[in-house]
This record gives sequence, structure tokens and C-alpha cells, in this order.
Amino acid sequence: MAHRGGATAPRFRFVTTLVIVLCLAALAGLVYVAARMITAPRPTIAFLSPFDKVGRTTPLAIDIADLSGLRTVSVTVEQEGARHEVLRRAYEQPPAKVEVRWAPNQEPKIPLQEGRGTVRVEARNASWGDWLQGRVVHAAQEFEARLKPPRLEVLTGQHYVNQGGCDVVVYKVTPPDVESGVAVGDRFFRGFPVPGSPDPAVRMALFAFPYNAKADTPVRIRARDDFGNEGLAGFTLKVFPKAFRTRELPVDGAFLGKVVPEIVSQTPSFTDQGDLLKNYLAINRDLRQANNKVLAELAQRSKPERLWSEPFRQLSGSSVEAQFADHRIYSYQGQEVDRQDHLGYDLATTANAAVTAANDGVVMQAEYFGIYGNAVVIDHGYGLLSLYGHLSRFGVKPGDAVKRGQTIGWSGATGLAGGDHLHFSMILQGEQVDAREWWDPHWLEDRWLSKLKEFGAKPASPAPSPAS
Repeated sequence: MAHRGGATAPRFRFVTTLVIVLCLAALAGLVYVAARMITAPRPTIAFLSPFDKVGRTTPLAIDIADLSGLRTVSVTVEQEGARHEVLRRAYEQPPAKVEVRWAPNQEPKIPLQEGRGTVRVEARNASWGDWLQGRVVHAAQEFEARLKPPRLEVLTGQHYVNQGGCDVVVYKVTPPDVESGVAVGDRFFRGFPVPGSPDPAVRMALFAFPYNAKADTPVRIRARDDFGNEGLAGFTLKVFPKAFRTRELPVDGAFLGKVVPEIVSQTPSFTDQGDLLKNYLAINRDLRQANNKVLAELAQRSKPERLWSEPFRQLSGSSVEAQFADHRIYSYQGQEVDRQDHLGYDLATTANAAVTAANDGVVMQAEYFGIYGNAVVIDHGYGLLSLYGHLSRFGVKPGDAVKRGQTIGWSGATGLAGGDHLHFSMILQGEQVDAREWWDPHWLEDRWLSKLKEFGAKPASPAPSPAS
């Protein structure tokens, strides 16, 4: 009996030990799975662009990512209890990233309505392997939808514009608080309320037809709201093309030695290339573009009102030496080295002549200004500026209010100037335009002032005379 009992005990202990080991292994497995379930990463959901104000073309851009792969992804739009699917996918081979790109005017077509709604995103990853469901993340973005574009109505009739010149169109936009103006190709000229108009929806846009634009460049009134909806309206416009002069302009070592060191020393942003000709070409091309960019930025800060009343005035007693949009071919030692367009008028009188303001306005800039040397820039309102370049000295400072005919400086030869003269430019919302139009009182009356009188406030009737 003792012998049999002795044989059974080891087997019992073995079985017991095996069961314990298996239980511990199972428990360890459960602990491992639980640990993975607790520590497994969650998918990330990123809205890449604002989707709080939604118009017909507002893009929905969402990136969903997970290193372990994405098992399922869904994107839905909810409005007033209705639920519409933008995307629903289940992946047999889980990708690490899913990109969602959609807009209301694209497939799938969803019957959005004006008003509030919510975009909901759900993503489940494959972090627990094929035999478990993975971790789930939800994200939501509330939005307001506005799907109707602004309405436009043209109020003025026939319009005429010279290449390099300006005109004014008067229109009505609803709602009146949206951005609107005239698009000329890829250029945009902002509209403003017509002063004195009893209707806040009535706008005027003073626009330019660029000197280098093709005659068939599309010109349209454009209105765009905060939801990205855009309304367009054409209007009757006759464009008069103009052929601008081409002039050859030789430069020599003496000229380069005069202008280049001065401009380089006065322009901290300029990188000296150690060669007069190379520096000159960089000044004539790159610095010219940089200066014109600054003028466009200054125009954005222009006062939204007309600061002048009388026509603009050409510098008294001056003769025109170079015209607007002259195409210049520069040569050095008999070889062509550059081509640029001269966007202004060179006006000559006597050396160190008093330079006067072409019209009332506010001085925006009075400093050394690249190719223009000592230059004054005056704001006349509605994005219209005048520039006075190559001055020898200043008579005003930024912030000064000036009157038509007031001395603002004296002529000189600073900047890219071979001799004493005034460079005069007119700039409309960043586009340099032909100043001759603004010197012409008949043009001003026909193209702008008459329209303001027609669509602005009507003059008050005179009070009746007291009875005698």
C-alpha cells in the first residue's frame, strides 16, 4: 500500500503544477492583452482647414492616422436630424493614414441646408490585431452653412477705359457687408460705399486696366462672403488699347558709379554683390519690384474716403522727359543688359525746384526709397496714391496733411536718376496708372465725379425765401 501511494503523489503534484503553470500562463496572457488594450495608441484626427463657415466650395480636409493601421473610418454630416455619409470604409489591409477631401459642390452630393450642422468623424485602429476590434476615437466640428452667393446689380451703363488707365463702376451688392469690387484678370480693386448714398448696398469701385494687360482680359464685378460663396457680374466696358514707346537707354561706368553706391548704402536689405554692373542690374530689377510691392502695401492702408476735391495738378512749369509705361532697353558697353518699364512721368523744370503736392492728402512716407531715392508718398483716399521721387530734400514728414500746391520737397537726382528731375507716379490699389488722366478735369468729371453725384446723396433743396 505504501508503494502505490508513493507513485500517485508525484503524478498528482505534476498535474497540479501543470495546471498552475497553465493558469498562470493564461493569466499572463490576459494581463498582456489587457495591458495592450490599455496602452494601445488611439488614432489621431486632424481638421486641416477651418470648416466652421461652410459655403458651396468650402473644403473639408481631414487627416486620420494610426501607426498600427486603420480598421474603419467614417465621416458624416448631420443637420436637423438628417445624417449623410461623406465617407465610410472598412479596410482589410489597414492603412496608416486616410485623407478625406470633400466640398459641398463635390461628390458625394449631400443636400446641405442653410443653417447649423455638425461633421462627425469616427476612426477605429487595428492595434489589437485581427481578432480584436481596436481602439475608437470620435471627433466633431460644428458649422454654419450659407449656400447662396451674394447678389450683384450694375447701376452704371457704358464704361470706357484706356490701357493703363482707370474708370469707375457703381453697383449694388446684397448683403452689403461682403467684400466686393472689380476683378481685372488676377488683379482685384476693392469697392467702397458711395458717399452720401441712402442705400448701404450701393458701392463704387475705382479700377485700373493695367498697362501690360491684354485687351481681352476679363473684367467683372466680384463679391465674396465669409463663407466662400462668390457672385460675379459683367458690365459693359470698352477698352482702348495703347501702344507704349520703346526707348534705348545706354548706361556707362560714370552713371553706375554715381547711383549704385548711394542706393546700396541707403538700402540695408540689399546684398552687395561686389560688382557695379551686377549691383545695378539687381537694383533695376529686384529692388524695383520690391519698391513696387511696398507701394501696393501702402495702398492697402489708404483711407476709405476721398481726401481731395479739385483735379490733380502736374508740377507747375514742368516738361515731360519720360512718359508712363515707356519700355526701356538698357545697354552697357554696346550690349543689352536689361529691360524694364518706366511706370511714371519724369518731369523737368529747374535744378532744385520746389516740388508741390498734386492734390490734397496725407503723407504716408517721406524717406529714402530704393530706385526712387528720396521720395514722398501721399495718400488721396480709396487706395489712390501719388509718388514724388529723386528729391534732394524733404519738406514734409509722415502723417502731415498737405494741400494741393503745397511744397513737399525739392527736386534732385537721388536714386536711379542721371540728372535733376521729378519722377511722378499715380498708384491705384497697388497698380501704377497713367497720371495724365488725373491731371484732366474733364476726365475726372466724366469718369468719377458725375457718377458720385448721380448715385450719392441728392443736394438738399434750398430753403424757401421768407414771405415779403
